Amino acid sequence: DESGEDEESQEESRKSRKTTYNSFNLDFGMNNYLSGGKFVDAANAPYTVRPLGSWYVGANSVYRTRLANKFFLEWGLGGGIYNFKFENDSIRIIRNTSGISFVNDSREADFRKSKLVAGYLQASLVPVIDFGGNAHKPGKFDDHHGRSFRFGVGPYVGYRVLGYSKQYFRIDGDKKRERDHDNFYLNNLRYGFRAQVGFRDTDFFFCYDLNELFAKGKGPALNAFSFGISF
Repeated sequence: DESGEDEESQEESRKSRKTTYNSFNLDFGMNNYLSGGKFVDAANAPYTVRPLGSWYVGANSVYRTRLANKFFLEWGLGGGIYNFKFENDSIRIIRNTSGISFVNDSREADFRKSKLVAGYLQASLVPVIDFGGNAHKPGKFDDHHGRSFRFGVGPYVGYRVLGYSKQYFRIDGDKKRERDHDNFYLNNLRYGFRAQVGFRDTDFFFCYDLNELFAKGKGPALNAFSFGISF
C-alpha cells in the first residue's frame, strides 16, 4: 500500500544520507615555522626560510561520512611534503652525534639554493559543517560540485618517510647540485590541527604542528605550519 511505500522511501532516504563517499584532493600552499610562537626572521637565524620559496604539497584520499543533516566527518589518508627553502643560499646542514647545525658553506662557489625537505604519510579526522548538506566533498578532480559554505577543524598525524637537504650552486660556470639523504634528527611523527574553510569546489586550509620539527635537544625548537588551497 501507499503507507508502506512511503516508509520504504523514507528508510532509503535515511540510508542515503548516511552513506560515506570518497574523493581525491590535492593541497597546494606554503610552509614556514615558528619558534616560541614567533617567526625566526627577526632573530636572523641561519635557518630562516623564504616564505615564497618554501612550499607544501599534499595528496589525500578523503572519505566524507554524514553524521547529521549538515554535519560530516571527513577522514582520510595521504601524504604531504614540507619544502623549507633557506633565505641564505649558502646554508649547509651538518649532522653529528650532538645534533644539527646550520653553517655557511665555505667552498668557493656561487650558491643559488639551499633547502630541507621532509615527507610524511598522514591521516586526518576533520569534523565539517556544510551548510549545503552535500553528501560528496566538493572538489575539482571528482566532478563533485557544491555552492555552499563549509568549515571544519580537526586533528592529523603523520609519519616521516623522507628527509634530505639539497644545495644548488655553480663552480667555474658548471651547475652542481648535492643531495644529502639523512634524517637530520627530524621527528618521525608530526601531529597537529587542520582548519579548513570552503566554498564551491575549493577549500582554504591551515595546518599547525603541535610537536616540534626536530627531536628535542638535537635541533632548533621549531613548530612547522602550512597554508594554502585544496582542490
